[in-house]
Amino acid sequence: MFMPKLARFTIAAAGLAGLCAIPTAASAADGSSIGFHLRAQVEPFCRIQSEVNEAMALSVVNGAVELGQVREVCNTRGGYSINVELLNVVGGDLEHGGETTTVDTGGKAKVVSGMARAKTSAWRLRNASLNVADAPVFMRVSISPL
Repeated sequence: MFMPKLARFTIAAAGLAGLCAIPTAASAADGSSIGFHLRAQVEPFCRIQSEVNEAMALSVVNGAVELGQVREVCNTRGGYSINVELLNVVGGDLEHGGETTTVDTGGKAKVVSGMARAKTSAWRLRNASLNVADAPVFMRVSISPL
């Protein structure tokens, strides 16, 4: 029988609450104690969201492109990798949350975090070199657990 994750969690939480409510025969006055070990398993989850979608044409102003706010979330202990593709870009520096990553001649950059985190930061392309000077820039991003 199919049971949604929320329903399974609710049933498990209710069972745990019932277990905690069971009175014990020993009292705290006699120095005894009771404990339990709780373990949860969470499925890997990674998501990246950007104010800029793949269809938005971005303009270069004085060698810079404002890429907007980007939210990256990943719960994997080993961290995650973000693949960035900037169409019509053949080089530059991608600024993201106080860090800088070089954009290669193919318009690609890889941002890596060695830990799980949730972070929102402004992204900006500096020193942008374009393939076609008068054409706009387009950005694609994807995120993967390590």
